[in-house]
Amino acid sequence: MSNYFIKLENEHPDVATRYTQKLSLINNMDPYSLKDSQLSYSAADFPPVNNMDIVSYLVLTTSYYTSEQMKAFKCLHAYKYFEAGFVSKCGIININNYMVVVANVKHSQRMHNPPLRVWIMCKIDGSIEIAHCTCMAGAGEVCSHIGALLYALEYINSSKTNTSCTDVRSLWNVPRVSKVQCEPIKNINYGKTISFTKIFKDSVPPVVDEELSTLLRQIEEAGSQSVLMRVVEPFASALEVKESAISNPHTQLYNEEYINLTSEQLIQLSSEYVNIHLTEEECEEINKTTKAQSNSKEWFHQRARNPSLSLIKQICYPLKFTFKSKTTEWGIIHEKNALEAYKNEQTVSHDNLSLDDIGLCITPDLAQCGASPDAKVNCSCCGTGCVEVKCPYLLQNITIEKFADLKTSCLLKTKTNEIYLDNGHSYYYQVQQQIAMTGTLYCDFVVWSPKEMFIERVLFNEDFWYQAMQKATEFHKNVIIPELLGCHFTKAASKAACTNTPLWCVCRGPDDGRPMLCCGNDNCDIKWYHFECIGIDEQLTEMWICSLCS
Repeated sequence: MSNYFIKLENEHPDVATRYTQKLSLINNMDPYSLKDSQLSYSAADFPPVNNMDIVSYLVLTTSYYTSEQMKAFKCLHAYKYFEAGFVSKCGIININNYMVVVANVKHSQRMHNPPLRVWIMCKIDGSIEIAHCTCMAGAGEVCSHIGALLYALEYINSSKTNTSCTDVRSLWNVPRVSKVQCEPIKNINYGKTISFTKIFKDSVPPVVDEELSTLLRQIEEAGSQSVLMRVVEPFASALEVKESAISNPHTQLYNEEYINLTSEQLIQLSSEYVNIHLTEEECEEINKTTKAQSNSKEWFHQRARNPSLSLIKQICYPLKFTFKSKTTEWGIIHEKNALEAYKNEQTVSHDNLSLDDIGLCITPDLAQCGASPDAKVNCSCCGTGCVEVKCPYLLQNITIEKFADLKTSCLLKTKTNEIYLDNGHSYYYQVQQQIAMTGTLYCDFVVWSPKEMFIERVLFNEDFWYQAMQKATEFHKNVIIPELLGCHFTKAASKAACTNTPLWCVCRGPDDGRPMLCCGNDNCDIKWYHFECIGIDEQLTEMWICSLCS
């Protein structure tokens, strides 16, 4: 018996008795004790479970769902778990004429915890007998995790039956011919049928100018356009050329009259400019014109709106503050390598996966926000998501596992040494904003090195996003807009620059007596950082590496 059964016997003897009764149907073989080598992972071996079998088990046998709920099954937690890809490592074994399916199913909330183990016993015809899950509700033979596995089995079954002729080797559609006459080989035409009805170019008269003008006029009257209308007069002159980019209203707020206003006056004035809205068409146009991202001037121009960043000058004047160092250049150079490695890795386990460029994503109701994922990913099994790639400079010489041990790392480890993205790190905030702005289902967070790669699928955290957005909106109103209106926060830095005072930290401010910390990297381009700018309260006893160098 498995360790799970031993634990069940010690803690819940009554449940263990029922569990033993279940196993009597399959010669007392505990599915949790099966090894991978004993299971088959071929789709052809799985039972033909269909929707009626699922309804019969979840509604008629266990009463876990009602018939009304099953009519809208796509809204059920069980189906959503399956749709989100929570079911994995699905194996099958035949014991005593019963089909036993064993699989892993992720927790709905604790994504970093080890997955739950689920098994289902069914007959050869696909009818469900009993099931079990290691979650708290699984002892009752039904839970959302069991339901997710049932929908996975139904999907496997439908994939087997809905195959096209091109999915089967050496199979073609049967020709629709009623009579087949014998002919000598020399008289048989092996070409396409179209060759018999092909009209040769020589027989098509050329189009004269009058005919072309008449055709284009009819297209215009129908309310449509043709690309020919851009080069044929008089249609070309009449066409209005659409602007390649949408102007950013945030870059037009500065007024010299506001420069001497107090902070309170600017905040009061900012309430008039907070709610700037864009149309769906404008948001789509911004996305198209900024797909080159950091290689596009328009990308920097449109980013002068984003309250998610922590540096005022970078937010308000992105064209002037294009910071570069060895660490940032390393990330830019290897971003394409990381995306290519990610695509190769994911193509193996996902159906019809595609990876596309994406620009700055903005929503009409949150025009002050924006997100620029590194790519947009889509597959038929998981839907549409976004991809965020990180290529840390330190990973040239160390492994990702050692990188996760660093205090400045974006990664953490569980007690079982599983690596995951730190929920308190700025990258987690960045990923959540990307999911919200793009309207996708998930974001694959990728950490790449020349030798290995880490991928974590991050799902949307609605509660987290709501709280973060509240703070970001407040920051936008009280800090960003006052700065754009009258340069309220950067006047001190400008005065320091005029007197040739050395500027430090990411805020590009002078040494004004505030506590500062030195980066442990001798080649750091910034070197000294203000405590408050990097979020620490006291001097550290160990060597500290800044985020740009790590």
